[in-house]
Amino acid sequence: MSVAIDPVCGMEVPIGPDALTSTVDPRRLANAGQPGRHRGVAETGADGAPAERFWFCGRGCLLDFGDEPERYLDAAFAPSGM
Repeated sequence: MSVAIDPVCGMEVPIGPDALTSTVDPRRLANAGQPGRHRGVAETGADGAPAERFWFCGRGCLLDFGDEPERYLDAAFAPSGM
């Protein structure tokens, strides 16, 4: 089974059809070009734009990420766990 790391809390998340995910357009991130920035799985969005997909352990982490994706993807951010 494949796993991803939740960018908010650092937990391992099984990748599957029922997993909570979010995509971001990296071009819209102020820290997109930052060396060491946390990156998701590269995809192409529905509009053909680049996208990165991230997986989450629960709704709280998903919502937190949606509010401040740049915070959680910053190279200096270290998840503190649950």
